[in-house]
Amino acid sequence: MNSKIKRLRITDINHNDDGTTTLIFDLDDDFIEWFKEREGLKRFSHKRFEKFIKESLKNGRLKK
Repeated sequence: MNSKIKRLRITDINHNDDGTTTLIFDLDDDFIEWFKEREGLKRFSHKRFEKFIKESLKNGRLKK
């Protein structure tokens, strides 16, 4: 089991005119590999990552 911490960091938060918020992330290579394995992907998918983030924020699974 790999005990190295995977890093996902919010680097910018943009508040849009329509009331939505855009988050800009910095992902390390270990996080990207973990995410691809978790989702069964050969290549990183921004769309799948967006879905993962939305569900995680909705369910309160992302912490500082």
